[in-house]
Formats: sequence, C-alpha cells, structure tokens
Amino acid sequence: MPAKTGERCPLHHRDLVDGVCDVCRDLAEQEESRCAAAASAALESRLGKIRLGKRYRNVQFESYQPTCDESARVKMICQKYASTFADRLSGCDNLLMLGNPGTGKNMLAAAICHQIVQDGYQAVHTTAMRLVRRIAETWGGKSSEKEQDVIDSFSIPDLLVVDEVGVQYDTVREKILLFEALNGRYEEEKPTIIISNYPLADVERYLGPTTMDRFYEGKSCVLEFSWGSYRRRGVKGGLNN
Repeated sequence: MPAKTGERCPLHHRDLVDGVCDVCRDLAEQEESRCAAAASAALESRLGKIRLGKRYRNVQFESYQPTCDESARVKMICQKYASTFADRLSGCDNLLMLGNPGTGKNMLAAAICHQIVQDGYQAVHTTAMRLVRRIAETWGGKSSEKEQDVIDSFSIPDLLVVDEVGVQYDTVREKILLFEALNGRYEEEKPTIIISNYPLADVERYLGPTTMDRFYEGKSCVLEFSWGSYRRRGVKGGLNN
C-alpha cells in the first residue's frame, strides 16, 4: 500500500500519500490526459494539412519495399532526410525525386511527410497543376484572396512536396507562377521536394536555370528512380494469381 507521510496537503487538507494528496494526484492525471489529447489533436491537424490522398495517408517507411540495391539506397537517403529534418530545414536542403512511374517516389515523399509531422513540423503535398490553379483562382475579382497571399501561403509549411512537375501545358504563365511559389520558399529558406516522371534535363528545362540553380544549394540531392515499376509486378496473371 502507498505510505502516508503524516502530513496534510496545504491546498486540499488531505493526508499526503507518498508526498501527494489524492485530489492533487487526480488533478495531475486529468491535466496529463488533457495535454495528451491536445497533442494528439495537434498531430491529427498537422497530418490532415499534408493533404495526401487516401492511398498515401498512412504510409510509413516500412511500407516501402525496395526491389533492388539502388531502391534500397534511395530509401535510406529518404529516411536520413526525415530523421535529420532539423538540419535539412536549417540548410534549406531540397530533394528532387525523378524517374520512372510506379517506382515509389510519392510513397517515399509521403513517408518523409508523415515522419516529420510526427516530429512536430508542418508538411504540405500538392501537384504543380494544383499549385498553379490555386494561384490562378485569385484572378477575376471573385476570390477573397489576393494572388500574393496565396503565393506566400506556400512558404508557410516547413516542407512542401510538389508532384507531377512537367506535365502541365508548359506555358510561360505557369512557369512564372511556379517560380514565384518556389522562389518564395527559397527566400524563406524552406526546403522543397520536387517529384517528376521526367529525366533531369527535362525538369531543368521546365523549371528554368534560375529555379534549378537554387535547388542545388546546400546539401540538396537528386534521386533518380531508374528501376522498373513496382505496380506492374504480378500484373501478368491478373485475377488468376
């Protein structure tokens, strides 16, 4: 049994058991429970703000199964990027994930997002088309937001993931808007992950030399996903497998 000390709580005038009265202990447990609930709610809010679709909502690094030595190496780099994100944020270290469809680029980006959010950071995932459309929606006078406000909003999260770079209409306007958003993050010294199914030369052409030059600062890294599609494994047999 807990030992009574013979003293009484000056607040609640109860006997102290192991140095604390039952009322103080209950209040402390309630406060701990409230703090835990608040922390859980804050985490759920940050997870929701990533804006990942259902397919990648619960992805962790354990979800990604390497199919070759190179994919294992890339996974290790992504894990290190997430586990050392404080340094990546401090150095504005970007990632470019380029290469074949179905090789796990979005899965690994989602795993990075989930881990850093659990560590208290903010992350947002979008596509280049959605980013450009989000800014363009401010035109015409019907939006309550200003163009610059939306551009600035992309500089708020600690990490921004921009998928499907290069699949747009390749217009000058699109490139300018994408540059404005990425340049805003550069000026705020916030890292960005770019994902594309196109090779590096095509991505460099699409983003332009100024943007690409800034992506190479610090300890930024280009990861080339050169192996075969994970999705196509076992497709040959279909439902007969």
